[in-house]
Amino acid sequence: MPKPATKYFPEGNYTELDLVTLSYVSDAAEEFGILSLMQMVDKASRRNKALNVTGVLSFDNGRFGQILEGKPKDVEAVWELILKDPRHTNVVSLGMKKINARRFANWSMRLCGREEIVAAEPQLKI
Repeated sequence: MPKPATKYFPEGNYTELDLVTLSYVSDAAEEFGILSLMQMVDKASRRNKALNVTGVLSFDNGRFGQILEGKPKDVEAVWELILKDPRHTNVVSLGMKKINARRFANWSMRLCGREEIVAAEPQLKI
């Protein structure tokens, strides 16, 4: 039996060859203007590209919703940074699950509207 590839989601018994998605919601710890939000997305996009992680981020009324996709260890590396990021409070994982293909393969990180992200992941009620 393969060794679990994740430390935050060991119940999934993911291997390092799996492709997974992770969704979460959180509250902003501070007010976010459009410039701050765009800088955050730009930095995340560069980091995610280096890790081969794709996904989307939505921000509405002080709430974040995000969907990440990639190899378990890479998605978990981003997840760990999010958990430590002081801009996020009340971070709630909606879980990690295996996927057969990426839904956001062309976006290392894309900012999208609330309706768009909820359509992609109905559990993301932001």
